Parts: sequence; C-alpha cells; structure tokens
Amino acid sequence: MPEVDLCAWGLAAAPGSPKPSVGPRPMRFYRPVFFFALCGLLACASARAQQPVGPKLSGEIIGNLKVLKFPWAPDLVWRIQVTSMSDARLHLQFFADAPGALIHLRVAIDPGLDSGAWTLCEGRFDPAIWLPRLAPQLSPVLAGAVAEGVLELRGDGVIRGGQLEGRVTLEWRRGAVRHAAQAWALEDIALAGDFIFGQNAAQWSSVSPLRLTIGSITTGRFGARNFLVRARMDERLLPLIEEARLEIAGGEIEAAPFTLPLSPPALQLALEIRRIGLADVVALVPTGLAEAQGRVRGALQLAWSKALGLQIGAGRLELVPDEPMVLRLAPAPGLLSASVPKRFALLPAWLGPLARWAAPLNPGYADLVAIELGRTALKVESLEVRLTPEGDAKGQTARVLIQARPALDGTSVGPVGFEVGVKGPLAYVLRLGAENGSTLSLR
Repeated sequence: MPEVDLCAWGLAAAPGSPKPSVGPRPMRFYRPVFFFALCGLLACASARAQQPVGPKLSGEIIGNLKVLKFPWAPDLVWRIQVTSMSDARLHLQFFADAPGALIHLRVAIDPGLDSGAWTLCEGRFDPAIWLPRLAPQLSPVLAGAVAEGVLELRGDGVIRGGQLEGRVTLEWRRGAVRHAAQAWALEDIALAGDFIFGQNAAQWSSVSPLRLTIGSITTGRFGARNFLVRARMDERLLPLIEEARLEIAGGEIEAAPFTLPLSPPALQLALEIRRIGLADVVALVPTGLAEAQGRVRGALQLAWSKALGLQIGAGRLELVPDEPMVLRLAPAPGLLSASVPKRFALLPAWLGPLARWAAPLNPGYADLVAIELGRTALKVESLEVRLTPEGDAKGQTARVLIQARPALDGTSVGPVGFEVGVKGPLAYVLRLGAENGSTLSLR
C-alpha cells in the first residue's frame, strides 16, 4: 500500500446553522494548499450545483489543517465561502492564514464541476518566519540565520475537464539573509519567476527564466557582489540553471549551465575564473605568503551535497600575463638560505682558522635571507596551480609551481623556483603551505 499523508482537519457549521460541528477526520492530501478549496467545493456542492439557476446555496466552512508529513510546517487556519449565483456558476472563496503566510483564492465553476476559472488574489509569505522552519531541512549552515523581505504569489487560470491549469508568478522583494554567529550576510536579494502549469499542477514549465540576484555577499574571509542566476523549471520541477555568475576580488566567476536536483539538493559545478585579484584572496594561495598582487585565471570543479558537504574537484589556475604579479613571503627563516652555504669553502676544513678566513661570503646568501623573511618581494614570471582530487603520480592532490625573481634590481639572486605539493583531501587546498602536511621544494 502506498504511503499517504494524513491531515487532521475539522469542520464547523456556518453562523446560524443548527448543524453541530463535525469532529476531526483523517483524509488524503496530495495538492498544494490553495487547491484544497476545490476539495471543499466537491464535498459541499456537487449535488446542488446542477439545480436551476438562481441563488440556491450559501454557506461557509472553516477548519484547521496540519500536514503530518511535514511537522515543521505551521498549522493552517482555512475558511471556504460558497455561493451559487444567478449565472449558474458556483462561486467559492478560499482563505488560509498561518504564522507568516496569507492566501486568498477565488474560484467560479459551472454546475458540472468540470470547467470554470480561478484567481489567486493574494499569496504572501514572510521569510523571517519560514526560514527558521525550513533551515534544518535545507542545510545546517542556515540554522540560526535570519531573513527579511516579502515573498508574494499571484496567479490565475481556468478549470478544464475538471483539472486546474494556469499561470503563477513569484516575487521576493527587499530580501536579505544574515547569520551573525557565522559572520556572513546576503544583502539586496531579489527573486522573480513566472510559470505555467497544467493537469492539477502535475506539469510545470517556465514562461521566462527565473531570476535571482544578490547585491552583496560578505563573509569572514571574502566578499562578492552582483551574484546572478537565471534558471528554468522543466516538467519534473527540476531547475535548469542557464546562467550563474558573480564578481569577486575584481574579477568574475561563472558556472557552465547545470541542473540542480532538489530532492536531495546537490550541486555539480564547472567554474570559469577570470582575472581574480590575489590581493583580496590571499587565503586561497599558499599560507607561506604574506602578500600577493596580480590576477589569475583558470577553471575549477566544485561539488556539494548535504551528505558530503563541499568537495573540490579538478582545476587549474595560471597567471594573467597582462598584469604583473608580486609575492612577498611570510617570515620563514631558513626556508631558502638553508639550501645554500653562507660562505664558499675554498680550502679544506682541516686547515682550521685559515680555511675559514679564506672562505669568501656567498653574495646571494643575504639576498635569500631578505626574501625568506619577507623583506624583498618576488616578481612572478609564471604561476601554475593543478588540482587532481584522485592524486597524481606522486600522490599529490594539489601542486603549485612558481617561477619568480627578486623585484629589486642589483641582487645577486637569479630566478627562484617554488613547488608546493599537497597530499590529502582537497579541502585543504584552500590553505596551501607549510600546514596540512604539504611539502615545499626549491629549484
């Protein structure tokens, strides 16, 4: 036997009616709440709607609705007003009220109950009330977040062959989502969508792409702005993301078109990175860097699911050649100088003080010390980042190659090569360097 949803509900007699209240009864509930009005219509007026024209029926039904399958959903207080008019149609108004939700639906249907018209006059939801209820179902990251704005629904259509079809618009204005404890915020959110449906909402499609914009995104580590998503819904209510991009660190990241499964939610992204400024995202380059200037470009694959969280896939980054790139190392004594002698040994060591007196200073030693202590910056000639989640021939999941030379003229140090290798989960790539078991070699 298939699993069904049981809804607890009650009916109360209209004012002045001698009929007593009917106690709670279980019933099946398959359609969105605003279609429940038709169920009441069929229950109350089927036998009377076929009678001759003229005002024959007038009444009101009220009750409470609780969807047991979704215990997080608030109880809904609903009311149906039914009147048969001289145009031979049965006129019905459905009102629903819950914390943070208000619905008003009008229906006019002929005596045969197979044709008519409907209008969703008002559908209003308060994200400030609904987000705390939905957050545990969506992602733990949203627990404790607060929302602002107004979410509105409007729509109209017809009843043909006893089935609903029509058009619904969705709009979220003046939106915001913030999380004070986690120090992130989404500001200036706007959402708009326009959809048509048929067969009692069993089939949906987009009239025009759903559009989501976020003016600014702030976190404890980075900021972004002008986030844009355009999407369409297919007949299975599966969002097809046609465009997704945002501006960050003076550059832009754009995702190739992708689908977005909602049950369960999951993401598979192929990102193109254009002219990202390293000065604003030092946290994304080796931890051995105190400063970075310049821009990079490349590609990166990301995946996310509620079960596995964020996963970093294959990717590459390289230097944008039309803008100079400068790096300054965080102080790390011995990082470079430990691999070269401070003095050149010209005489055998057994000559003792004479050998030491005759050993001239290495002119590049002091320059290397200045580089490893961050006193002298490096002008990067080439930079390459390779991400291989499955591991390369050396078992490395990330590899960073840098070719650079001192930014100051007149030093005795020529080109310096850095190679940073990381073994282990790619989540650590966001903090490359001496941490997380990475290795550094010089050439």
